[in-house]
Amino acid sequence: METITMKQISDSRSTHQINGDMKALEVMMHDSFRYVDSSGRQFDKETFLDQFVDPESIQWIAQETVTFNETIKGELAIVHVLLEERFILGTNAYEGRFWALHLYIKEGDTWLWQGGQATMINE
Repeated sequence: METITMKQISDSRSTHQINGDMKALEVMMHDSFRYVDSSGRQFDKETFLDQFVDPESIQWIAQETVTFNETIKGELAIVHVLLEERFILGTNAYEGRFWALHLYIKEGDTWLWQGGQATMINE
């Protein structure tokens, strides 16, 4: 049986997000999901999907992984990535680099995205 790597899970998460696939991403998210964006706003599972995945709220142009690092300890995976993102939120266009910390927890054989935090990198 093929083992899915944390990088593949992270890439799948990103693909669902930029494609606006709310159902597929929701399945990957833990029920107690929490996220803090680069402006310090907090989101639960429902509000994250509404704000950052729903094509009626956000138009993704790209989300590219520049660096990827992981630490896995038992049922907890810590993933930190540097992302280059381009998107339109409302009437504003955004482009920048974001350092993101994503936490995943394993339930049974499935890794679920628990949440995380993003910080905009000023260059």
